[in-house]
Order: sequence, then structure tokens, then C-alpha cells
Amino acid sequence: MKTRVWIMLIVFVLVITGCGPDAAEQPQEETVAAKRVEVFTVQDETEPISLEMTGIVEAKREALLSFPASGTIATVNVSKGSSVAEGEILATLDTRYYQSEVAAASSQVAEAAARKSQIVKGATPQQVEQHQLQLAGARNQLEKAKQDMEVSEKLLAGGAISHNEFQERQNAVQQAELQVRDAQLALEQVLRAVEPEEIAIANAAISAAASQVDRAQKGVEDAQMKAPFHGTILDVFKQAGEQIAAGEQMLHLVDLSEVRIALDVTSDVIGQYRQGQEVEVRAEDQQTSVGTISYLSPVIDQKTGKYRVEVSVDNPEGFWRQGMVARVLSPRQVQGFLVPLESVGVAQENHFVMAVEQGLLVKKAVQLGQLIGDRVEIVSGVQAGDQLLRSGTTFYVEGQRVEVKGDER
Repeated sequence: MKTRVWIMLIVFVLVITGCGPDAAEQPQEETVAAKRVEVFTVQDETEPISLEMTGIVEAKREALLSFPASGTIATVNVSKGSSVAEGEILATLDTRYYQSEVAAASSQVAEAAARKSQIVKGATPQQVEQHQLQLAGARNQLEKAKQDMEVSEKLLAGGAISHNEFQERQNAVQQAELQVRDAQLALEQVLRAVEPEEIAIANAAISAAASQVDRAQKGVEDAQMKAPFHGTILDVFKQAGEQIAAGEQMLHLVDLSEVRIALDVTSDVIGQYRQGQEVEVRAEDQQTSVGTISYLSPVIDQKTGKYRVEVSVDNPEGFWRQGMVARVLSPRQVQGFLVPLESVGVAQENHFVMAVEQGLLVKKAVQLGQLIGDRVEIVSGVQAGDQLLRSGTTFYVEGQRVEVKGDER
């Protein structure tokens, strides 16, 4: 029994340990299989890249027209949709009052000018003779009044007249003396030389009358509403016969012969635009026009935090209408290489990519530029021909063995 147990024990040991040195298995090294990955090959850009911005179409010029004076509307020469030329009379006010003012003021100018002419020329012989006759007549009246006075004194002494009647004869003498003095002064006035002050006064009278003419004439001109520029009438707010106040809106005029598209541009791409640059302007129906950058704001808008850029577009056919949405495409300058956004990883605020070199992953620090759609610009850290992991950079480690299964551009 004991002999049988020992035999079974020996057999068990032999099974465990093997049947000698030849039967022992040597340990083998385990080989890690390479992981298949998709890569992106860095290449120079061969196709042009556009910077696209969206804006709203605005009219080149727009104006709400009004009269500078109040009054009754006499005529309205336009309606909605009318095309008008610069300087064309669009509406008028009743000018009868202003016309009468012009006529009256013009008459005053003529009278003032005639008075000045007379002063400068001096008195004519006929005028001198007339004043001499007036003086002689006044003297005759004075002599007669004195004679009547002498007779009255005698009559008063004899009680033939009353004191009141005598007083009347005295007053007549005094009145005649005044008339002689006035006639003498008038004659001296026409005989003396013209004084500079008289010419100055005459000139002032002419200027005052001319100013009245100008004011009245301006009233006539203000009664005419003229188009300040070529355009189209969008609305008419008043009709003929209605009263209108000074400054009240009468017509809405817009010029769409040229339109502008206003863009709000962020600071990271404002450097891509330059004054006078030609751009492509595309409507929602894909119709395109050529535009020119006509304005670049030198300062940022405090409300939007962006820069205003205006694009001017000729609109001879009237295709572009105010309020339309337009896309503006301009050439975009790229200084580095464009790679898929998902191929760039971030570690402690630093950016990196994973490049495949001889079947192993190599971590490369990169510096980024502008973001363009789903791609990002790398300005340093890679070169043309580098193969980069297409995505999933954070799931791989440097030195990891990989096998390329696809090369995407």
C-alpha cells in the first residue's frame, strides 16, 4: 500500500516539473502591436482662401426732405417710385406773399439809389431857381404881414379892433418869418457841396433796402424743394393744398446707384482688410458683384467691440436693394500651414501636435495663427510633409508605435 502511494506521488511530481531539461519551456518576450491611425500630411496651400463676412446693404445716400419755411403746399411734382435728377424741383409752396415782398423791397432799393444819385450830382439849375422863387415868395408874405401889423397897431389905438385880432396879426408875422428862414436854409442846402456823411447815409439806405430784397428772394427760393442728389422717391408725406410747418417731413429720397455693405469685423482679422481693396459681394441667390473697401474705421466701436468696414458696390441695374443680406468674400492671407482643428492638442495652455516619424509618435509644440472654418493656422512648429495625427491627440503618448492607415489632405 505504501509502495503504491509513493509511485503515485512520483508520477505527480514528474507531471508538474516535466520529464527533464528537454521538456522545460523557455519564457518569450511579448510583442506590442502598432496601433493603426489616420494622419494628415502638412502641405502648402495651393487653393485661394477667402475671408467671408456678412453685412446689410445700405443706400449710398438717403434724405428726409422738408421746407425751411412754413406755408401752403402749391405743387407736388413726384410720387412714390419717381426717379429724380439732382436739382429737380420736387414740390413748391405758395409764393404770392414772398413775391409781393420782393417787389416792395426792390422799389425801396430803386428809391434809395435815386436819392443817392441826386445827392452826388447836386441841385440842377431848375431846382436852384425853384428854391429862389420859394424864398422870394416867403419874403413877400413876410412884408405883407408886417404892413398888416402896422395898420393893426393904429386900429387897436383907435379901438377899431380887439386885442385878439391884434394878436392874430402878430402871429402871422412870426409865421412868415419862419417860412422865410426855412426857404433860406433850403436854398443854401442845394447850393452847398455834398458832405461825405450824406453819401454814407445814402449808401446805408441802399444796403438796408437790398437786404430786404435778399430776405424776400430767399423766401421765394425756400418755397422750392429741389432734389439734393439723383435718386428715387420712397415716400410722399404731404399733398398739394395741405399746410406744412418748417422742418416737417415732406419727401423721402434715396440714392441706390451705389450701395454700401457695412461689416462689423473682429480685431483678429481686421488686418486682412485694406482701403481700396477689391472684394466679391454675393447675394443670397448667389448673384455676385465686385465691391471696393471704401472705409476702414481706425478705432473700435465701444458698443460692439468690433471695427466698422464699409464696402461700396456700383448698382447701375438696381439689383441691390436696401436691407438685403450680402456676403463679402476677400482674399485671406495665410502665413503658415492649415491643419484640422482636431489635430491640435492643448497642454498647460501650450498647443502641440503628434507627428508620425518612422512609426513612432513625436510630440511637437506649435504656435497657432488664425482660425479658418474647421481648420487652424500653424505658424511655427511643423513643416511641409509632416504627417500629423488627424484627431485624438490626447489619447496617445509620445514614443507610441503606430501604423498609418490613411493620409488625408
